[in-house]
Amino acid sequence: MATLLINPTASIETAGGRFKGLLTAMPPIGLALLAARLRQQGREVAVYDSFIGRGGPDGAAREVRRLRPDIVGLPVVTPCATEVFAQAAAVRAACPDSVIVMGNIHADLFAEDILRKGIADIVVHGEAEDAIVDVDRAVTDKTDLALVRGISFRRGDEVVRTAPRPQIEDLDTLPFPAWDLFPMEHYGLFKFAQVATPATLISGSRGCPYRCTFCSLHVMGPRRRKRSVANLVDEIEWLHERFGMKQVAFVDPIFPISRKEGLQFAEELMRRGLHRKVQWVTETRVDLLDEEMLRSCRESGLRRVMFGIEVGDDAVLEGMNKRFVVDESRAAIALCRKVGVQTVGFFMVGVPGDSPASIEKTIELARELEPDFAKFTVFVPYPGTTDYNNLKAAGKLLGDHEQWSRYSSYPTHDNPPVFLPEGMSVDDMIRIHRRAFRRVYARPSAIWRHLVKIRTLSPLDAMRGFWALYAT
Repeated sequence: MATLLINPTASIETAGGRFKGLLTAMPPIGLALLAARLRQQGREVAVYDSFIGRGGPDGAAREVRRLRPDIVGLPVVTPCATEVFAQAAAVRAACPDSVIVMGNIHADLFAEDILRKGIADIVVHGEAEDAIVDVDRAVTDKTDLALVRGISFRRGDEVVRTAPRPQIEDLDTLPFPAWDLFPMEHYGLFKFAQVATPATLISGSRGCPYRCTFCSLHVMGPRRRKRSVANLVDEIEWLHERFGMKQVAFVDPIFPISRKEGLQFAEELMRRGLHRKVQWVTETRVDLLDEEMLRSCRESGLRRVMFGIEVGDDAVLEGMNKRFVVDESRAAIALCRKVGVQTVGFFMVGVPGDSPASIEKTIELARELEPDFAKFTVFVPYPGTTDYNNLKAAGKLLGDHEQWSRYSSYPTHDNPPVFLPEGMSVDDMIRIHRRAFRRVYARPSAIWRHLVKIRTLSPLDAMRGFWALYAT
């Protein structure tokens, strides 16, 4: 066969730390889009979800021995890079003739190192839907890879990087994700994102005009490219009719980005009667809401909005280039509560410029706002971000900062953070992180809301959360 796409195994311990029991296998929408594009262009494609099967390197090896693919595609994100590389090595040993292709942000950034070490044969830069089709053709037809735009590959001792590939301008030309190739019954959403079952992910746009210092999404460009409302709602209708989906959650960092977009989207959902069949959850900025748009979205099925509130100190927010102030977070949460839309607040501790006093402000803000979910993570300077570049240049990345598992939002003593604010220790950061959750969730009002009112968390989830916060 031609191409096998693998959703690689990731360490639950690395991804979730003490909160690993609350993690859920998420639908791999990026791979589903690649598979759909290959199939749309008449190419042969199969998928293997190693994460679902917990197959690890052995599972990947078994699958490639069974299928003997010409190409094996693997996405690489930084916290899971070491495990993905181990799976690639197993693939190489099991089927030496298969060409290993890697993509996603980490592979893009470290392409030369990955290729020189022989971990992969080809790395795709940027968006991969069109590049993977051209790679498939070049490999199966044995034509020159140098003619494929937007990739790097090794030729002898030389790493060749080809001309850049233009971004996809018309996102409506992309096919809907090839979910029929995936074990959809095994997927869910993170608890804070799920309001109905079954549920899946959807993408409405690419690119972000904001330049937060900790975010690596700038690799998709500062210009936001969006799908038409009609195309987006077509997919939601298809997901409901084909797969019985009762909820979608947007992967976009911001949706809707404008009043006009929000009103048009809500109107189209209601015009088709989908507001009675499918609920939706999204993420946006605290400074982009207005009451009329939010009410219309609520009527169209919006049930929960996620906000990157980040910290409770305006000076630290300014250093992160968030371009809003704490009072705007207060206003956004209050507006959602007024309209009847649930909220999720994302908060970080240990960011550059943080101090014990500013972290206390963040925890107190989360308690004051009382979003329906408050998610605390430890700051991570991911490669590709402004923070990573600045901290690396200043010599502030700790220890072996290329031990990729350390780029985890849930560090432990065995897997410590790669950055610590001035004057703080690993013990401090782990203790502060747990204390933030306890201060917000270990209150009668929070326990009642989650077990009785929202009911997103099961009693088993509550027990797992209690263990994560209090077990020694």
